[in-house]
Amino acid sequence: MKKLGMFIIGTALALCFAGCSDPEPVDETVNGELTDDDPRVPDDDSPYDEFSFEAGEGWTITGDLQSTAFDTYLWLVGPDGASIVQDDDGGDGTNSRFSYTTTASGTYTIRANSYDGAGRGAYTLHYTANSGN
Repeated sequence: MKKLGMFIIGTALALCFAGCSDPEPVDETVNGELTDDDPRVPDDDSPYDEFSFEAGEGWTITGDLQSTAFDTYLWLVGPDGASIVQDDDGGDGTNSRFSYTTTASGTYTIRANSYDGAGRGAYTLHYTANSGN
């Protein structure tokens, strides 16, 4: 019985260490394309692609969306599903850029989007999330 108890405690600790650890920093570049097959924003029927990742409280998340095919629009959605940041032309020309410091740990989602429903074509998205340490 002692061995079973120690096994259960050891397994619980291993699961906690695996699930309770801080998220890994994120540094991703995506070469994507908005198409007619992508999900759509209900308000304006614009297509978008989503990219989700884990971030800790107090982390800085940055996003930079560039395209020569359409006017970009960039969203950051928080762990509760609410839109936190939206940017139209924060980058050069019609490109989008944001920087945000998180107030909670959890799953964040970046949406690479077009400014209007007509936007289609290739884009490059670069996003990071890290604690700054």
